[in-house]
Amino acid sequence: MASVDREERLDKPVLSELEGMDVIEVERWKLPKNLYYRREDHIWARVEGNLVRLGLDDFGQTAAGTIMYIKTFPPGREIRKDHTFGTLESGKYVGPMKAPVSGRVVEVNQEVLKKPRLINESPYENWVMLVEPSHLEEDLKDLVHGDEIEEWLRAEIAEYRRKEWIKD
Repeated sequence: MASVDREERLDKPVLSELEGMDVIEVERWKLPKNLYYRREDHIWARVEGNLVRLGLDDFGQTAAGTIMYIKTFPPGREIRKDHTFGTLESGKYVGPMKAPVSGRVVEVNQEVLKKPRLINESPYENWVMLVEPSHLEEDLKDLVHGDEIEEWLRAEIAEYRRKEWIKD
């Protein structure tokens, strides 16, 4: 599968989907401050009333490369914080997606399952699943959020470069 042109993806879709939002921008990566992030694998969580929407952040999708396949638990299934709720496959990565919150899967984004590279094109519009959380306040406590995002993202970029997982 052809790789996503980094400049096209970053300059067009991500900017439009983030328009009007308070965003942390470090180098070419953009992370909205209102989302919560799982430190270990860049899964984002957006609280929407009594539900939480989950997806893969801008840095995570870049590091993974062109996403070719996603499989998730079905609606109705219980998920547990820090446990696998699905798998992601790209040309560079095959591995688990782990839940930032515990709860019951309410909906899975069928469009993303059919065309996973949508996440590469627009990682915050193209979410993976919607969850009814069971311990939301407790689960959010150790996720990266708000002003702590920039320091965390800078450290992640440095670590990925050190390991040569991303190149300039």
